[in-house]
Amino acid sequence: MLSLVRKPWLHFVVLGSCLFILDRTYYPEPKPTLGPPNAERVILQEQALAMLQTGDLSTVQRRAIQDRELRDELLFIEALDRGLIERDTVVQRRLIRNMRFLDPTTEKTDQQLLSEAYDMRLHLADEVIRRRTVQLMETLIAAGSGIPAPTDAELATRYDAESASFNEPRYFSFQQVFSRQEASQERRDGLQAAIDGDLDPSDARAASDVFLAGYQFSRLSERAMAQQFGVAFAEAVAQSEWPLAEWVGPIDSVFGQHWLWFERITEPRTPELAEVSDQLLRDMMREREDQAVSDWVATVIDGYEVRYQ
Repeated sequence: MLSLVRKPWLHFVVLGSCLFILDRTYYPEPKPTLGPPNAERVILQEQALAMLQTGDLSTVQRRAIQDRELRDELLFIEALDRGLIERDTVVQRRLIRNMRFLDPTTEKTDQQLLSEAYDMRLHLADEVIRRRTVQLMETLIAAGSGIPAPTDAELATRYDAESASFNEPRYFSFQQVFSRQEASQERRDGLQAAIDGDLDPSDARAASDVFLAGYQFSRLSERAMAQQFGVAFAEAVAQSEWPLAEWVGPIDSVFGQHWLWFERITEPRTPELAEVSDQLLRDMMREREDQAVSDWVATVIDGYEVRYQ
């Protein structure tokens, strides 16, 4: 044992090991950088959100947009490292199309153009490819996370908590004939005669003025009617009781006067769990997949030096 201690090579190994440990402890390898967020994409997202909420963004909202941009950049980088772009036929077809757009007369093969596109790094500058690649990475993470499907009990609990969100309004299905505000009296008299004669909607339509949205409407809510005919018309229809299969009206709108032939009126209802279980299942799985991606990003981003500016 004493002879080993006196060996110079052993001193060299021990000293080298100590220096290596100290170097790794106090001078670790620098982390790869992530960011700063792409300024152009951030500005576009801020403008879109400001228009949607018709007001200035808060500091929290601006930071959330930057965080989202960094998240997508991280997913894009990690996807590149895994070679997802090189294996995706959708991306390959877009790169080849872009290359042929740049040189429509080229006689090069698709494979040659694809190779040149990678050499030119076109895949790094194409926003469509970037979005596609981020989605591929999200799908890969979710698929590898072993996410369990919601149980029947979980679906029932979610339904009980959110059943009000599935409430269906009163729906109206009807046919119409129409008289424009500026229609002549002769035209109005002809339309009224068709209605008084109890003509069915298809026959009475010959006396109607042209209505661009059409003459037959199915399952319109009050909100949908307001979009088609105006608020006053929608309120008049939705807040009254109507007989089926006979003419009623006239009901005024911003366009003129309407006579309606109601075919069906569906009263408000809350669908049963069985009717919305597929939608609930999709929503809950999407939430779990989003959470799996967020958890993955939170773990992997620790390996980067994140820069906001």
